[in-house]
Amino acid sequence: MIISVNIVETYPVKWSIYKVFRDFIQNFYDAAGFNNFHSEFKYTYNNKTNVLEMFVENIQFSYEWLIHIGASTKTENSQNNAGFFGEGFKIASLCALRDYNINVTMESRDWRLNVFFKDDEIDNKKIKMLSYKITKVKDKKRSKLTLQNISNMKFNVFKTAIDSFYYPENPMLGERIYENSYCAIYSRSKNSIPEGLPYVSQFGKKGAVFCKYQMLGTNPFNCVVCLHNFDKSDRERNTLYGFEVIDVFEKIVGYLTPEAAIKLLEIMRKQWNCKKKKSIDIYSWESTISFLVNRIAASNNAIKIFVNKYPNIICLKRIYTIEDANRRTTARSWYRNTCSEQYIITNHCFLRLGYKTLEDLCEENGGFAEDTSTNEIEEKCFYLLYDITNKIYKDFFVFTSKPGFRTIKNKSSVYHGMATLVPNKSKTTNKFGMKIRYNIRLIHIKRSVFAKENFYDALSTYIHELCHMFGGDSSQAFSAALTNAMTILLINTPLIQEGFRQWCALFDTPPTINEQAHPPAE
Repeated sequence: MIISVNIVETYPVKWSIYKVFRDFIQNFYDAAGFNNFHSEFKYTYNNKTNVLEMFVENIQFSYEWLIHIGASTKTENSQNNAGFFGEGFKIASLCALRDYNINVTMESRDWRLNVFFKDDEIDNKKIKMLSYKITKVKDKKRSKLTLQNISNMKFNVFKTAIDSFYYPENPMLGERIYENSYCAIYSRSKNSIPEGLPYVSQFGKKGAVFCKYQMLGTNPFNCVVCLHNFDKSDRERNTLYGFEVIDVFEKIVGYLTPEAAIKLLEIMRKQWNCKKKKSIDIYSWESTISFLVNRIAASNNAIKIFVNKYPNIICLKRIYTIEDANRRTTARSWYRNTCSEQYIITNHCFLRLGYKTLEDLCEENGGFAEDTSTNEIEEKCFYLLYDITNKIYKDFFVFTSKPGFRTIKNKSSVYHGMATLVPNKSKTTNKFGMKIRYNIRLIHIKRSVFAKENFYDALSTYIHELCHMFGGDSSQAFSAALTNAMTILLINTPLIQEGFRQWCALFDTPPTINEQAHPPAE
């Protein structure tokens, strides 16, 4: 019996040999089920005759399922199969015979089906139509697909295609971390991902991503994730985009227990401090990390497990104001230069687990500047610094009013100096054409700087803080201002020497009556 499938030979579809094999295998995979695929799916290959046979025992079906586009033997069990569109065998057979000269024979129950192109005619034009020749045979209680003209190279592609399906014995899978009817998570085995399997270029080939039981991409972590109820709408694209991989992770998190969330969060440790680069950033892992933390935060027992294992976490809370940004800069500097203990720095979502912020840690250890009013000698030193800089930097530093001054009293403060800034709304520039972005309201200098031998430290600190009227520490405008300020300083050596003399004189002045010590006894 000859049956036309009503697909012309010139039907404009082009499948790779990998996809052809994958869709042939898929029929057996769906019939056996992912848990039994490894034990029930069999194949043999004869490299002398170039014949490849694949089969499953005691599973049979009618050839009528192979005739119609949209019809599939997996229709009644669509939740547990790898198929998407019900066209695999028809299009795979078309491409195999037309593009790769592979002869296709399918057997099941009491029939054998041979694929060929039958001469036909449409509107008086000769065409070739994909057709099946059905022959009655003895029932062998199994389903078998025979492919002829399979070279060694094609056979290697076939073996790679087998690994593209999710089953517990897949060589890419390591230890099972979690699984339910919706998803699964495994560690990665030591076996590399075979060449030819789909991968996401930005993530490389470290971890694998299975969707609807088929491998559709990779991830940058040492794990394999499987989303069983994935919905695929694009039949031509066989590899996920990077943002789709992230979306798969987010969907999987919704199915995890708090204990499983801990395990996946640990695997993703390198992303614990990730942040979105803008309000909508489809390539950021921040939402995934936040969802995992939320799952853990839903269980007091999970929180206890995680915190006991990771007691040394410090969070970076969100920054909303200039004051927040300044405190963050100070806290980072304190942590980098002073903090003796090493912490794991994470983003703000870990606050839900009860951790402290970096600013909390800095404040507890006296890292923030605690300012106070100046004493008599400190006040004289500030006035001297102001007078010297006015003489050296005439028309370079532009003031709307004279800066106030305060002393940083705590020795543990990370900064020698600080400046309190107010945005300058007017378009003021100095004689160099440099824009004055801030007005200096207060200058703070550490109390330890006010010593006879520290004149140059005090002067350089004062000048550094004045340069902030042009911009923040990391700005190009600030760097340019500091460079110009140092150049001006170097050509004013006489004024600096005179300032040094006056500075020393301040500390040589006899103490006031209240400060005099009692005279020694005669």
